[in-house]
Amino acid sequence: MAMATPVSAKRWTTLPNWRFRLLPRDTRTIITCVFLGLTMAVVLQITERLDLALTGGSVPLVSAIVVCAIWVPSAAFYGLTGALITAWINPIISNLTASQPMAPFLFLTNAAHTIPVALLVWLMKTRGKGLKLWQLVLIGQIAGLGDALMFGVGNRLILHLPWDFIAGQILVVQPCYLAGSFITYGIMRRLVNTGLVQKERDAQAVADAI
Repeated sequence: MAMATPVSAKRWTTLPNWRFRLLPRDTRTIITCVFLGLTMAVVLQITERLDLALTGGSVPLVSAIVVCAIWVPSAAFYGLTGALITAWINPIISNLTASQPMAPFLFLTNAAHTIPVALLVWLMKTRGKGLKLWQLVLIGQIAGLGDALMFGVGNRLILHLPWDFIAGQILVVQPCYLAGSFITYGIMRRLVNTGLVQKERDAQAVADAI
């Protein structure tokens, strides 16, 4: 007789399925993404100042963990729309409040994180099931690497930091993104299960009703 898979094991295998669109343009998506972007902006106003105190703003240790919790779900659930809205609201506020010296470059660094997430989810997610944990971790690391590389370029252009420091900065933040991916996995599971994100079967039922 086949043994049932424990609930705790299922919880860390595959996310519940959801409906993914690469470029949604409906009002609900836009409003949700603006809300997520504003939430991220408020949180980053705190983490950016912590990073400024810890590393002078050159290494985003705290921010690297926190951004995964909103940026990755936004891009994974709402495609490029979520990726761009949530990525670009914070830089506007950061530049207006002068929260850190890297603020002008955040438009590029943030997009270098969120756009790869949306594109990788589009490539890796099948319509019939959600992402597995290892897939989400892989997506998080690739997106985090893109973010860190772009942030390194900003450090060179704006802060004129040496390349060996920038290489170290890129390596140091990778464990932060890894930790953020596990936090993100739990958040995404909860969002899908609570119905805040449209599931694939619900979308199909609406289409059939029409």
